Amino acid sequence: MRDFKSFSRRSRVRFPAFSTLHFFLLVFLLGLTLSVHDGARAAEPIPLAEITRGMSGFGLSVFEGSRIDTFEVKVIGVQANTRAAGSLILVEVAGHGLEVSRVVQGMSGSPIFLDGRFAGALAFGWSGSLSPIAGVTPAEEILALPTEEPLSSRTRSQVGGGHIRDLIPDGVGTSALALEMDEFFAGGSSTRNLSAGSGSGGRDGQDLTYGLKNEWPAPGDLIRSLLSGMGSATDPSAPGSGSWICQPLNLRYVGSGPGKEGTVAYDAVGSDATAAPLAPGSACAIPLIIGDALLGAIGTVTWVQGEHVFMMGHPFMQRGPVNFPLASAEILTVLPSRDMSFKMGSIGPIVGSVHHDQRAGLSGRLGVEAPLIPVEVTVESSGLEPDVPASETRTFRFQVVDDPFLTPTMVFWALYNSLLVEGDDASLQSVEYTVETTWEGHESLTGKPLILAGTTSGPSGVRGLANQWMAPLAMLLSNPFDPVELKSVQATLRVTKELRDATIVGLTGPRTVARPGSEIVYRVELAPRKGENRFIDFPMTLPDHLAAGPYRIVAASAAEFFALEAQRATGRFQVRSLQDTVELLATPRSPSALVLAVLAPGRGLVLGGKEMSSLPGSVHRLLRGGNLQADPTLADFVLRREQDTTWTLQGHAILELHLPTPNDPRQEERRP
Repeated sequence: MRDFKSFSRRSRVRFPAFSTLHFFLLVFLLGLTLSVHDGARAAEPIPLAEITRGMSGFGLSVFEGSRIDTFEVKVIGVQANTRAAGSLILVEVAGHGLEVSRVVQGMSGSPIFLDGRFAGALAFGWSGSLSPIAGVTPAEEILALPTEEPLSSRTRSQVGGGHIRDLIPDGVGTSALALEMDEFFAGGSSTRNLSAGSGSGGRDGQDLTYGLKNEWPAPGDLIRSLLSGMGSATDPSAPGSGSWICQPLNLRYVGSGPGKEGTVAYDAVGSDATAAPLAPGSACAIPLIIGDALLGAIGTVTWVQGEHVFMMGHPFMQRGPVNFPLASAEILTVLPSRDMSFKMGSIGPIVGSVHHDQRAGLSGRLGVEAPLIPVEVTVESSGLEPDVPASETRTFRFQVVDDPFLTPTMVFWALYNSLLVEGDDASLQSVEYTVETTWEGHESLTGKPLILAGTTSGPSGVRGLANQWMAPLAMLLSNPFDPVELKSVQATLRVTKELRDATIVGLTGPRTVARPGSEIVYRVELAPRKGENRFIDFPMTLPDHLAAGPYRIVAASAAEFFALEAQRATGRFQVRSLQDTVELLATPRSPSALVLAVLAPGRGLVLGGKEMSSLPGSVHRLLRGGNLQADPTLADFVLRREQDTTWTLQGHAILELHLPTPNDPRQEERRP
């Protein structure tokens, strides 16, 4: 049996002259090469037990364009039972520069043939390897993948997701406000547990932990983090997150461009009638986003049986039943790297669907349409460079994968990248957004668009919107109660090349009132980043039923009040139905909305996620003393007023208000 070196030497021998014999030999060799490709579909699998060290053969893959080429394979050995009910074939590969580039990302799924029989799918490579050694998933594991179309994706993956902390705008901190509420209403001997995250700021030995802010990585890291969740069935000797678990997938950002009215890159399966069918060795892709940008994972087709297709040789994310689009792909070149070489390619027309994502690889069907969700993003820009018009509007159109886990991230990617067309996220800018989402599947959402609105300002502010855009979608798509479908997303992003943020620096008004029902006016002072301080008046009438005692007037943004809720009324956001989730998402939380609220010492209870205030004393004692798990409130809302502003607000202000008893001699206090 010839080794690679002897094969290479013989392949470089030149014939001194061209003869008829050489002509027929050439025709025979060309026919043999074509028959290898054409016969790949029909080749019989070779049992793992028959594979031994030193066997040689070939693999099929695309290294440029869409042409399927062969590369050389020599068996090093079989790693038996490297995982439960699974083994791994180790091979050394050669040809097409693999001796230099080593195993290339995007070769995942390349079918391997030994003694003319199908042996498995090249699937694994090791970062930093000095030899072109690859791992092959045996054919018997590939062919055991299920081929039937799964049930609707709406009936799966309802594992629950999202929490109030995921909805809190980036940069909002509630620790100071919650601590002051605790001090005002609970006193120094408070034993309330205000825990909601991490961090400390306690007194008298009390550990008050908050940290509701949920940090998200940069968008590039968001995409890469998707890959870290792929299958855990790995070779024990494989490295960590930089190894074949994610490297061979070759998740590529292909490009972006301005939208064109009424056009989408690919709007249906088989939109390109001339697209060649997939065959063993063909380049393929799992598109996650198509339209005005293309994003997806590029790999190789392993096996085709009629309309059924197998690929990759390893999991995408080990998700089990899925419904991803399947597309052809074109390889532009192979980029050698000291770390891990990879194919640079483009996503082609959609030709089918991926239905199963398992340890041994992916399987699906040709000619079957997978659902995609349309996302339209309108970017309105103003106040840019001097030579740019005062106002400009651009529209981008995408379709994103319909999947409970991937859809929220892909929607964020589309919105964020549309904004980046106008500049970078480190610029000094303000963004006001309105994201309208339409749904089906439950009466609380059907026919009632769920609108997400808010603002952000400052360097990297848009990346902080990951929570605001992704968390609501994740909470609904992965809710454990009722399956729902996201039908469309329409976003309007208004970008102003100016920082429009302000800090709440003061609150003035009466500290004592004579009686309930009094009309009073409070004034909130704001300090914008530029210009003089501004004042906003809040006239209000106190309710007639107020009891004598201490109250607090609090001025803060709607986002700050929303963040306070998890501590003010523990358990209020422990949703117990999809309706509860929708109500939570509809709660105002824009950082540009200024809220003035009157708060009383907490006398209410939260039972079953519902807040009950103004309870008679006997009922309050009965509920709190029983076994109903009723949580007391830290403070109760008496009155709340809200006004929209043009700034992203930060900070808060608190003022004491005292309502005396009829015989209380204290008079109204006035601040100088």
